[in-house]
Amino acid sequence: MLIEAEARYLKPEELSQLKSHILGWPKRQHVYRILREQESPMVSRTLNALKQEMPSLSGQVLDLCQRHLLLLLRHSAMAMLLQDEELLKERLIEWMEEEVRLYGLQSVYEIAYRIFQQELKDHLAPGELEFIRPFITQVQVALLF
Repeated sequence: MLIEAEARYLKPEELSQLKSHILGWPKRQHVYRILREQESPMVSRTLNALKQEMPSLSGQVLDLCQRHLLLLLRHSAMAMLLQDEELLKERLIEWMEEEVRLYGLQSVYEIAYRIFQQELKDHLAPGELEFIRPFITQVQVALLF
């Protein structure tokens, strides 16, 4: 939007969009900080619960799942902070889709994401959760359907 507006003034709807982005920055930054600080316990508890539900998972699959959950959280948090869904698609979804299908992890990730969503609910207030939920859901939909 700002690049397009180099040769003209912003339209009223563009100004409203920019205002919304700027006013939401402190809230998004707050949620980002919570996610950054709680990343390790959320991922650890998710993996522990996943092991309980699927005790036959190999260490290799659990390691891959851990790496993917960390990347999911970090990239989703950055996309939320910048309000940039394309960033999430370009930096995470496109290559992760192939890995999930290649290793046949859809059923594992279906359970992992259900558990992880609960972890997010446990660490974020309902209003805070709504900032990150669309990005987590975007990844979940892309990988599982």
